[in-house]
Amino acid sequence: MKNEENLSLEALLREANEFRSTAYYDKHLDAIRVQTRDCSIWEERKNRFITIYRRNDTSVNDVVGFSIKGVRHLLHEMGMPAFGSVKMADFLAKILDFLPDDATRMVRDIYAEETHLPEEIEVPNEAYA
Repeated sequence: MKNEENLSLEALLREANEFRSTAYYDKHLDAIRVQTRDCSIWEERKNRFITIYRRNDTSVNDVVGFSIKGVRHLLHEMGMPAFGSVKMADFLAKILDFLPDDATRMVRDIYAEETHLPEEIEVPNEAYA
């Protein structure tokens, strides 16, 4: 019995320390941030709204995430509510219509490929809620 408890605890600790892709609204920067790998990154600004995260520890510079800045402005400009639950598929599709460039397509594709990212992200009513 004691060995089973130890194994369960070890398994729980291992699972707790595993990296999981993450997506969230950063209220201080009014940005949606997404990171798909646990690694050191560098940021590459692609346009006035999108920054791509690239892996530091490889010569390939794999893309491992992104941020979209000015979320409230974008939501307003695209006719969507500037707060509340944002359906990421709808948001990214509208951004692609609003800003049809390679960086926007890359962001949409990154989000679509990651199965563990949330379908919706909550943007609070107050910028610093």
